Amino acid sequence: IDGQLGMFIRDGGDEKSEIQIVNGEHSSRYAFQHSWWSAFGYQRHIQPDTTGYAEQADDMKLTSQKNIYDSVGVSMLNLILKGEVVVVFAYGLSGSGKTYTVFGPDMVSDPDAWYKSNIPSKSWGLFPRVAYNIFKKSKPGWKISIKYFQNVVDTVRDLLSPHAIEKYYKEGMHKDASGFIDIQWCRSEVLETWEDLIRVFTNANDRKSISPTQFNHALTRGHCIL
Repeated sequence: IDGQLGMFIRDGGDEKSEIQIVNGEHSSRYAFQHSWWSAFGYQRHIQPDTTGYAEQADDMKLTSQKNIYDSVGVSMLNLILKGEVVVVFAYGLSGSGKTYTVFGPDMVSDPDAWYKSNIPSKSWGLFPRVAYNIFKKSKPGWKISIKYFQNVVDTVRDLLSPHAIEKYYKEGMHKDASGFIDIQWCRSEVLETWEDLIRVFTNANDRKSISPTQFNHALTRGHCIL
């Protein structure tokens, strides 16, 4: 909200949320299954006006990581446990909060980074909450494994390889029965506990190709597939 453009959320109950764009060139309303107000610190961006937008913003409840998990994460977990395929696709500008929503704090220098905790934290995003609960619900005979690689232009880097082996991106590419693309030569490690996951993930992160930008000092150069 900057005095020129405002966005307001109307929650009509389960899967009936609406976003209204106001005071812009084209004021419009858009329906979504779930919408949340996440403009932390919005007060410092509001210009004094007579529209009443500031008062409307003050009345809206700021969302939390737990609220988002309760709204969609629990359903994701249940679908996974039923054998369904679940895709999380985060879209938005650099620095807009995609990583925070999906993972939580992610910077290696951040003491609250999600992969530094053995117990759930209020800042955890969707992935650690779902993964942690999968381990809590795991039963004898279950096999949980991890594969983690990075695609930079036409190269794939295996982040689980001690030497971060790289190959041409089409080498070993395979589409499984669900339509997902896998890189078969990349390593896979079996995980017994949540602690195994954060240990393997932390070591793998040290092998990522990182290059800072104006908006993100730890931007991954390419796409990481976990």
